[in-house]
Amino acid sequence: MGLTGRQKEFFLFIKDFLDEYGYPPSVRDIAKGMGVASISSVKKMLDRLVEAGVIKKDSSKARGIELIYHQGVPLLGRIKAGTPVFSEENIEGYVDLAEKFKNTENLFCLKVEGDSMIDKGIFEGDTAVIKKQPDISEGETGAFRINDEVTLKTFARKKGCVFLIPANKRYKSIRVTPADSFEVIGKLKLVLKDFN
Repeated sequence: MGLTGRQKEFFLFIKDFLDEYGYPPSVRDIAKGMGVASISSVKKMLDRLVEAGVIKKDSSKARGIELIYHQGVPLLGRIKAGTPVFSEENIEGYVDLAEKFKNTENLFCLKVEGDSMIDKGIFEGDTAVIKKQPDISEGETGAFRINDEVTLKTFARKKGCVFLIPANKRYKSIRVTPADSFEVIGKLKLVLKDFN
């Protein structure tokens, strides 16, 4: 992208604001959010971002900023296909999925570790593309957080209980009890194979 550290901070502030509110920030929003007293300094920074080719700016609108730089889908670390492990949401890089998905909003990627999903063709080193969503249907595979650990499994409900089912006979299903902290992170949309 060729931005300085400060330019990158401004760009990421605009992107995060847009993601959170669904519309771009005003110049005043940016000044407040970035701790800048001078409106003219913000306008100069926006001009630099336009020159860098990462935003478009329509001066006739109060919120006339449009992002034109596309980094791809963030790779947020690793997910165990085996025993759940904590996944720190640090962006390790980006995966270009523009050819595979018309809309990449709400998508993120995790590198697969372990072998508990091999019968579904998901192997260590593969990249799991997950769509963030709060619920999932019976029989669908997804990413789940259980007691602050993240795992890739198939969702099942039996006799009122939730189970996370592996696709390898060597592993047992994980039963989610009322004492567990449990969250559906999202649904598995695609697996990218690692041929290295």
